This record gives sequence, C-alpha cells and structure tokens, in this order.
Amino acid sequence: MTRKLICLSCVFLFLLALVSCATGGLSATSDPSSVVYSGVREEKPIYTFNVLDAKYQNPDGVYTVPWRENAVEIAKQTNTIRYYFMSSEKQTIAEKTGPKFGDSCLIVFPDGTTMLVDGGMSGYTATLMKNLELLGIEKLDYVLLSHMHDDHYGALWSTSGVMRNIPVDTFIWSGAYNTTEGIDARLKSILAANGIRDVIVQKGDSMQIGDVLIEFYGPVTEEVKGKFLQETTLNNNSIVMKITFGDFKALFSGDLYSDGEYRVLANNEEGVFDVDLVKANHHGRDTSNSKEWGAATTPRVVVGTSGNPMDTTPYGWYSKIGARVFCDDLDGYVRVVSDGYNCEVTTGRTRTTNTFVNFDKLADQVQATL
Repeated sequence: MTRKLICLSCVFLFLLALVSCATGGLSATSDPSSVVYSGVREEKPIYTFNVLDAKYQNPDGVYTVPWRENAVEIAKQTNTIRYYFMSSEKQTIAEKTGPKFGDSCLIVFPDGTTMLVDGGMSGYTATLMKNLELLGIEKLDYVLLSHMHDDHYGALWSTSGVMRNIPVDTFIWSGAYNTTEGIDARLKSILAANGIRDVIVQKGDSMQIGDVLIEFYGPVTEEVKGKFLQETTLNNNSIVMKITFGDFKALFSGDLYSDGEYRVLANNEEGVFDVDLVKANHHGRDTSNSKEWGAATTPRVVVGTSGNPMDTTPYGWYSKIGARVFCDDLDGYVRVVSDGYNCEVTTGRTRTTNTFVNFDKLADQVQATL
C-alpha cells in the first residue's frame, strides 16, 4: 500500500511538472490578490481595488515592479487584457523642471500580443529593462511613442534601452519631432540598426489585435508629419488612442493640455470617449485633465505616472464623476486587469498619506448611485 501511494505521488508530481512547463511555471495568478472573473457578468461590471499583499510588496531599496509573473502567458490563460503602469518607485530621476521619470505602461493583450506605451526618461532605462524581464517580456510586438519628449522616449532609445536591446517588431508614432537638433536622424538610425519598422498613425486609423480594437483620434497627421514642434504644440499633438476589449475601454492621450483636450472633444462625436480606464494626461498635472475631459470620458479608473504628486484639482474632478484615482507617487506600480467586462486594480504598495481620502470616499459614493 505504501509503495502504491509513493508511485501515485510520483505520477502526480510528474504530471504537475509537465503542466508547469507547459504554462511557463505559472498558476493562473501569481499573487493572492489577483482575481480572474472568467466572464462572470452581474447587472453591472464589478470593479475591485486591492493593495498587493504586504509580503509581496517591494522591500526597501527595490525599484522594480513587484509582480513576478509571465504577463503574456497569464493574459492568454485567463483571456484578460493587462495594463502595467510603471513607477519611479524609490528613485529620484533628475529633470530640468524637477525630479520625474515620465510615462510608461506595458499592455498585454488577451492573445499574448505586447505593446509598450512610452518608456520614461533615459535615467529609468535599467529599471524599465528589469521590469520587462520580471514580467517575462522577451520581445515586443509594438512600441508606441505618444509624442517625442524625452520623458517618454528616453528609456526606449538609450544605448542600453528597449529598442536597442529587445526585439521590437513595430514602432508607432505621430510623425512629429521635437526641436532637438538631429532628433530625426537619431530615430532613423535606431530603426534601421535594429530592423524595426515604423508606422505613423493619425485620427481615423485603427488596428485589430485579436478581439481588441484600437482606434486613433489624434493627431491629424497632415498637420504635423515631419515637422519639428515646440513643447506645447507637440504635447497637444500627442497620439490619442482608445482600446476596446469587450465592454471595457481604455484611453491613452499622452501629454494633451486642456486646450488640446478641448480640440479633441470638439472634433469627435459626443460619447466616443466614454471609457472605463484613463491614463491621466500630462502625468496628472492641472495643465490638463480638465473638468470637460473628465465629463466626456467618465472613467471608473484613472492612473497617473510621473514620480511627481498628482495635482489636487484634476484628482478632484475625476473623483466627482465617480473615478478612483491612482498615481505612482502614492501607490507605486499599478496593475489594471479586465476580462472585457469586470475590472481589477491592484497597487504595488499601501498609501502612507490620507491626502485624498475624502476624494476617494466621494468617488465611491458617486459610483454607488450609478
């Protein structure tokens, strides 16, 4: 009897090892706070907001993403779209207007396709590269640059950065340059040396990735393609991208200022930007994220990245329409997962301040009435 039990145990362990190899050594989730809804549909979508369990949070001195998971395999196994918003957690990256790292978000689609939206400043390169490694990213199908400012392309183009050291199939951009001398030649050299094709997108373009539709609402390429634009004009010609998976929609609009937001809204039909997730424009600053933008987008989740605190005014506007707001200086890394209907947000660490607690309560109260 004992011998039979031992044999059965060996068979079980062997089968378990086979399953582990087939799935990259992964279970469906890599931390206990991650919920997979498997298409469960209530009367309205379920939104959950979690803080990563303390034992998984980064210890002092660790800068990298706290999740250790093969994002591609998990997305395919669970049929989810996954957004990993980066953070300058515990780092000070110098910039001419003060410390910040910029924007960067890894998107993994349900079919396993990958897209990196922006890369942060060059000083963020080592952290970004390590983050991609920890998330199991060995190649990128797409790298999208919202606009050509160094806090968005720095870690993409640096010598040890993404586009020089990870296989990238396609680079998506607006066609507009900043005014740095030789910037056009630099980009062309990187693309040619690494065999990366580039695609310029504009308002009216779209692309399909499996069951996910991506639509572009800006810029108007005829106005900016091949031009060298000053800071404000370049920000206001950021790529505006809506991503739709089932009933779940997300909106990325780079560094649009308020006047850029007004222009985009005026040139599109009402309701087209009614989404669930918004990447806060211009790092959550009050130069952007106008009351009108919030009213038009009506998100349930807003994420701002930069390393700087999000300004109180946009945080308040979003909260008043019922959005829960997350930002890297308060929450560390932010992961947003959806099965096309429900949504789960998990933050990398516990907040240590109550600065916005009343706004968060207001957001919950508003949502309870919808």
